[in-house]
Amino acid sequence: MHSDTVVFSQLENRMEVHSAKWLLLTGLISFLLPGSQQISLPSDPTYNAGVVEFIPAMEGSPKAKVKDNMERMKSIIESDATKNLDILVFPEYVLNNMDMLTYVPDPKDKIAPCEVANYDWFLTELSCAARSRKLYVVLNLMEKVKCNILDTSCVNGLKIYNTNVVLDREGRVMSRYRKTHLYRYEWRSTNVLQQPELATFTTDFGVTFGHFICFDMLFYNPAKILIDQLNITDIIYPTYWFSELPFLTAVQLQEGWAFANNVNLLAADASYPQEQNTGSGIYAGRLGRLTAIIHEEPTTKLLTAQVPKRNARSVIQLPPAVKPMFVPQLETPRFSKMSLLRDYNVDIFTTKLLEENFIAANQTLCHKNFCCHFDIERKLIQESANHMAYRYRLVAYSGNATTFQRIDNSNQSVCALITCTGSELYTCGHIFPESVRVGNKYYFNRINITGNFAKSHRRAIIPSTVNAVMMPLTVDSFMWSEVERSNTIRVEMDLTSPQQDLLTFGIWANYYNYVQNTHNLDEPVITASSYQPSPNPTAVTNSVASAKLHGVNLVANVLLLPILLAVLLKY
Repeated sequence: MHSDTVVFSQLENRMEVHSAKWLLLTGLISFLLPGSQQISLPSDPTYNAGVVEFIPAMEGSPKAKVKDNMERMKSIIESDATKNLDILVFPEYVLNNMDMLTYVPDPKDKIAPCEVANYDWFLTELSCAARSRKLYVVLNLMEKVKCNILDTSCVNGLKIYNTNVVLDREGRVMSRYRKTHLYRYEWRSTNVLQQPELATFTTDFGVTFGHFICFDMLFYNPAKILIDQLNITDIIYPTYWFSELPFLTAVQLQEGWAFANNVNLLAADASYPQEQNTGSGIYAGRLGRLTAIIHEEPTTKLLTAQVPKRNARSVIQLPPAVKPMFVPQLETPRFSKMSLLRDYNVDIFTTKLLEENFIAANQTLCHKNFCCHFDIERKLIQESANHMAYRYRLVAYSGNATTFQRIDNSNQSVCALITCTGSELYTCGHIFPESVRVGNKYYFNRINITGNFAKSHRRAIIPSTVNAVMMPLTVDSFMWSEVERSNTIRVEMDLTSPQQDLLTFGIWANYYNYVQNTHNLDEPVITASSYQPSPNPTAVTNSVASAKLHGVNLVANVLLLPILLAVLLKY
């Protein structure tokens, strides 16, 4: 028995050594073989992410456009540029369309469309590409779901959702999110869930992501709930964003939102600048942007970055940003071809137009009981009769009489310096056209803005800046402080480096309005043929006067009628 035990022990030891050698060998092989092992590990302080700014196909039949989109997306996934990535994000609305809807597997079933022939070819192809590259891929698509025809929101037996789909390294659907806050005409064709989804997924490199879509960013549920209640530190954000001045251009909002919430944000936008759509980036919370772009012309571009995990930010050192020495210049690059929306909320703000050639401004501006203090200095670069220059206004506002792009009610507080193309308020939120030569006649060497903002758990207080090429200032260009008091938060924003082409510099706060808009879905829609425009004010006044006069005549006639009858009967 003893000898048998010794022999077994020796055999066991040999097997352990052999097993160890085999594990070492297979590990070495898997390391050397491309696409066979994850790039980042849970113990690593960073992970490698990519987001794609993507031109959606605009010409051809619905099927041809989907084929074009899918083939270009697949070529990006399978390119050398993604071989060192862990996760890749594509924008909203750049794959299929209402004519080419697809079913999506339930994540709990762990189905890879690449292996199951029940799903549309474009989803299958991209699932196969993700599996081939061993890469997490986030897609946005138009999803169809079978429903009960007795359900009033069910059309032809289907519901339609704007949906994020997350594919794991094996091409399996591991997470799905259906958009909650729809944008404009989406309300006519797309369904929403009664209760917003809180979509999360955990990766093999130790990061749990939350994800939502485009307009969702401006609302409390699900975007802020993911952060405030589920403690999600990394957010994936496919978007088809419509940029709006002065506070809601794409990269401006993305970077400000990531900063305010101190989360990593992977934002991928469509590229269609003629319709306000462009602006993508990867952001590391208060560390600022790792990479970001915005374009005047349609551009497909892959952006990549090594993203610091939240719990490792204190020990990781980002590459130092090399900033050129500031040199005042009369003419600097500016965007003029990109289409932009205007924020009509500005018209109800309290504003103060600064003098055209002001050198300093030190004043307090209030909207009702909400006050902002501004301390601003400029220095002359060069006077020029051949150049137009922006005018500047101070703005202050706090209330809920505002909307987000005339779509949903909002509750905002704002202290900011904004630009206008003229002295009238209606020119604010516009840029000069390409035909106009624009000059930086002055540069700013000091901007200090302070305000006492309401203390509320439903809040995002955001540094909001943008320059002439629609990019926000880097986070090392200003200092930001928040001091909490009993009922307020004193927020201070201080420019720390000279700037010469600013369009916006300020503090923009979103207090997440409770109003639930119906978007006319349950009301008759007024059409152009049925709508009779109101007459001009003078005509209104005359018609009212006429009505009053007619009323007087009617009363007089009623009073005179018995007298007339009596006279007639007498004679």
